[in-house]
Amino acid sequence: MPAVGENAEIVRAWQRAANLGRVDDLLALTHAAFEMTEPRALPGAAHVRGREELRSYAHGWARNWSEWEWREDELIELPPDRVVLDSTLRLRGLRSSIWVEHRWAYLFVVCDGLILRNDGFLCKEEVPASG
Repeated sequence: MPAVGENAEIVRAWQRAANLGRVDDLLALTHAAFEMTEPRALPGAAHVRGREELRSYAHGWARNWSEWEWREDELIELPPDRVVLDSTLRLRGLRSSIWVEHRWAYLFVVCDGLILRNDGFLCKEEVPASG
């Protein structure tokens, strides 16, 4: 059984890599069977499967945004393998230079020390209580 906080630190490292645009570091923390769903409320919400789709998705950010940052508002561990990240996402439009900000919640599932799933929700209250 993982030590208290271990899964939360994996999620934080994954988010740090995403914030810094370090795609190889992001992929190194990602399980081969990775799956991600963006919040359904997001127009054109993506559904990503596997590391190569994640690589393509991550590189796509630079086509639309000049800067981005997920700010952790709250991190909640749900043993044994889930972590909820309640965060504010800030984006700066590549062409417009306009900042956009929205609060989202993400449910991460950690398996063997790697991110297996990342599912997005409008708010932490929408995150399922059990997996």
